[in-house]
Amino acid sequence: MMKKAIKKLLAALLAVAMVCAMAIPAFAENSEGDVDSHHTYSAFQIFKGDVEGNNIKDFKISNVDWGSNIINNSDDFLNKLREADTIGPLFTNAKSAQEVLAVISQWHDSDDYSIAFARFVCHYLYSNDANPTYVVRAGSNALTIPEAKAGYYLFVDTTDFSKDDSYHSYNSFLLMVTKGNWNVPITPKAEKPTVEKKVYDNPDGTSTGGFGSSADHAINEKFQFQLTATLPDSTNRAYDYYDKYSVIFHDTLSEGITYDGPDSVVIKSNGNTYNITDSSKYTIDTTDLESQNSFVVNIDVKACAKDAGFDLNNGATITVTYTAHLNDKAYVNTAGGSTSNINKVYLTYSNNPKDESSIGKTPESTPVYVYTYQLNNTKHQDTEKGPALEGACFRLYSDEACTDQSEVQLYQKDGFYYPIKDVFGKEAVEMKSAANGTFNVKGLDAGTYYLKEITPPDGYSACKVIPVTIKADHSRNDQVNLEGSNLTNDIVNIKAGGITLPSTGGIGTTLFYVVGGGLMVAAIVLLVTKKRMENK
Repeated sequence: MMKKAIKKLLAALLAVAMVCAMAIPAFAENSEGDVDSHHTYSAFQIFKGDVEGNNIKDFKISNVDWGSNIINNSDDFLNKLREADTIGPLFTNAKSAQEVLAVISQWHDSDDYSIAFARFVCHYLYSNDANPTYVVRAGSNALTIPEAKAGYYLFVDTTDFSKDDSYHSYNSFLLMVTKGNWNVPITPKAEKPTVEKKVYDNPDGTSTGGFGSSADHAINEKFQFQLTATLPDSTNRAYDYYDKYSVIFHDTLSEGITYDGPDSVVIKSNGNTYNITDSSKYTIDTTDLESQNSFVVNIDVKACAKDAGFDLNNGATITVTYTAHLNDKAYVNTAGGSTSNINKVYLTYSNNPKDESSIGKTPESTPVYVYTYQLNNTKHQDTEKGPALEGACFRLYSDEACTDQSEVQLYQKDGFYYPIKDVFGKEAVEMKSAANGTFNVKGLDAGTYYLKEITPPDGYSACKVIPVTIKADHSRNDQVNLEGSNLTNDIVNIKAGGITLPSTGGIGTTLFYVVGGGLMVAAIVLLVTKKRMENK
């Protein structure tokens, strides 16, 4: 009867072991570059015994005792096991390998107890610097265990990735019963999380904007970036093997973009949303902002999921939203092309359930582009080719009525005018044409503006209000098309009392000459006709 009971007990243990053997993580949808079927494993013998059967599903183990990696420390192993989280109290009365197995045999398919036991065994062995019984390598869909003694083994992924891309993950450790020279079929996976970055854009100043890969913004105008890490689901409960699972965003801004601060950190899983407000669950390190214009956001995703009541194995997205602005070092587009106002991010992440300090690294995200534009104006006397005219004062507005409320306030620096927008401590000034006639504006958003001459130079008439259109198409993201935009304007003033010309040169000046010439011809014809009539 005893022998029959032991066989029944050990058969149950085998079922648990087979479930644990299937607990292999899946960390992303894209597995490009993975080392999937050639991982190296350290094999630790936990229990030894006689294994019978011709199929791994039918293996039965008997004559069980402590394995080679436990036998010399069995008392310490038992003491530590009794203190283990979750499962410790279950082993209060266990004093031998057989009694430990008696507890294990009561567990079911990949339940919390099975995973907790696997975690405990792994951490115990590595905390005691245990040497593996064997080192085995996964071949095509199988672990080959040459000359191994039969027993119950812990297999730990110890693949050397030093010569490969750092974008990788280690497989979860697994428990299984095996016999010597048996090829154990497995399907190791090394899939990983992904990361992307978006920038907020509101075309034409409307409220219908959204996050995308490119945007237009004025210098000193605050806007948002969004960083998103995606963790795929794990049907084999891979995340449960981690004591702590972290994702760490490494964001780098270009010289022309200034980081202002975080707005929100959000985790979403299985259709549910949780705003992470507990500062103990994430940190933002801005140490390198001044030297490298970069910062780091470190999030304990597993702890956050626990707070939110999420099962991380359902997959999750972690989104960090922060505010930034273009500064006066931003690259300014005048007539198309690309921009150097580029932002990228990469992700480091927990990639080894046995080692909290081990991290993987994703490739950099696809860059996001932020465009801003320069308006060049030159003041001339009498004609658009005439001499430069100094001292003309202008203001810029966002509506045709040129109301005070619509004025685009500007400050002057290094010979250029910049929009004040959301920056503080800048004094608004009128634009004034320099000795060479220029007054140029750096850092405007796309849209329509109106230049209004407030004070013309002495002896000259003010010109009419000048509409300025910046029409930007950056649907290619990495390149902007400014076709139809009048970003360069030659503005004409004539002597006081004369006809006020439209701006931007061209047709206005031409019309002046055509109309003026026509009037002169008409006057000559009238004069000749009058004299002829008098002579008659």
